[in-house]
Amino acid sequence: MDRHADKTIDIKGLICPYTLIETRDTLKALEPGQVLEVVCDYKPAAKVTIPSFCEKKGYPLEIVEDGVAAWHIFITKSS
Repeated sequence: MDRHADKTIDIKGLICPYTLIETRDTLKALEPGQVLEVVCDYKPAAKVTIPSFCEKKGYPLEIVEDGVAAWHIFITKSS
């Protein structure tokens, strides 16, 4: 997975459903093949809802842990 992001959003501190809404709306604006980096803190619901959404849409993703404070999700928008 390419860790180069075309767009980055920081959703730390947000709770569901806002984490998913922000991610979904940002992905809508991207072109197929572009990569979105989502920076999250450890909100349990976001760690489930965002990957589940990507799986349903067929968007490949990679989750990268960043110590104990945050994690990064790299989502590639497919067509």
